[in-house]
Amino acid sequence: MRPLYWAVARVVLHRPLWLASTSPADCGAERNPYPSHVRRQYWWSAQNSPDVDPKATTTRGDESDSREASSLTQYLLAQHSTTKVPRRIYILGIGNVGGFVAHSLASLPHPPPITLLLYNQKQLSAWHEQGRSIKLTTHGLLDTKLGFEVESVRQPDSTTEYPPTADVSPQLSGPPDADIIHNLVLSVKAYHTVNALKQVAHRLRPESSILFLQNGMGIIEEVNEQIFPNPEQRPQYLLGIISHGVYRVGPFSIVHAGAGTIAMAIIPRNIEEIKPASAPSALYLLRTLTRSPVLAAVGFSPTDLLQLQLEKLAVNAIINPLTALYNCVNGGLLRQPSVSRVMRLLLAEISLVIKSLPELQGVPNLSVRFDIRRLEGEVIGIATKTAVNRSSTLEDVRRGGPTEMEYLTGYIVRRGEQVGLQCVMNYMMKHLVLAKEKMRRERRQRLLPIDKDDVD
Repeated sequence: MRPLYWAVARVVLHRPLWLASTSPADCGAERNPYPSHVRRQYWWSAQNSPDVDPKATTTRGDESDSREASSLTQYLLAQHSTTKVPRRIYILGIGNVGGFVAHSLASLPHPPPITLLLYNQKQLSAWHEQGRSIKLTTHGLLDTKLGFEVESVRQPDSTTEYPPTADVSPQLSGPPDADIIHNLVLSVKAYHTVNALKQVAHRLRPESSILFLQNGMGIIEEVNEQIFPNPEQRPQYLLGIISHGVYRVGPFSIVHAGAGTIAMAIIPRNIEEIKPASAPSALYLLRTLTRSPVLAAVGFSPTDLLQLQLEKLAVNAIINPLTALYNCVNGGLLRQPSVSRVMRLLLAEISLVIKSLPELQGVPNLSVRFDIRRLEGEVIGIATKTAVNRSSTLEDVRRGGPTEMEYLTGYIVRRGEQVGLQCVMNYMMKHLVLAKEKMRRERRQRLLPIDKDDVD
């Protein structure tokens, strides 16, 4: 009778079952040993929803929820109840991930206003040719979304690799360039991040929030060093890890090949900060993305998200460089004894570095989670699941462009040096890929006398 009683009670209090299951009241000490500020999922109610007026929706159940809420929920509620956050969301980097997020947000009931930040006239022309829409194909079904606004962003340093922008076209719609950006989703390549953010940094404020949806690690440290060195002037950061299978078939046309999730966390401005959401816009951005059933976004604590990041990094630091060197799809690494030996040597260093990171000391089951055998199983599992796919590093090398190796294997090498470990195998792997990247780029520029029939 107890489960039925609680189900009826939750319906009476207008609390959805899936949402109420994450309530602190339902998580006893034996079920959820984490402290209140390290809950694995954020808990939403009518009181802290950005789309609902708290004063107009207070009920008996909500009052009970407020008393039961964790310190994190109470803090987020206090932040939102005193500040009105603009609903407009800007997206910089309209590739496969950025386009997928934009389309998913536009599919929401009462969607937020969305502005796409385009970086050159060519992209603007493609936008008009595609009917000013984003197309998403899922299981063979095409869905087209309209109603986006676009803006042109200007490149301050024309010598950088992020393409410069031509003069702003009168066809561009949207608010003027001087408007403050409160909510920004950033989904450009890791090596473009600094140059892309420089274009809009003057429109960001400490109350703004940036969601980084990218591969690799070490990006935020680079942004802090080159763009926001003053902690008091930095926007609030959020990190996201996307596991959806999406790829682009044309400008603003994307295929959703495999369902996944987006793991997200609000990153504290400093290590000592316990309450992670100091900017109300961060709560709004997190809340809005978790509303989308297609994105399947879930909130995590910063420590939990860091471990998820490192797990993904360990997999990418194996599959990406090896597929680039061997010029093969992900499945080509399987059932190759020589490749398996190289993989284990690389993972031995990666495992040791991760387990030595000072920010993870004291985390339960760290040695088990990042054991070499478990990481090898993760690599094999991903390579099997994506056997016919080509890694992003292989694609970058083939087109003669830069790769994200500095943010994959390079991050492992840098963090190893910080904790006193020399990752010679990963150091060698990083420079092998960088050398191939450079040679391929020079060949495309016809700077090397290599015969066209020569094959990698």
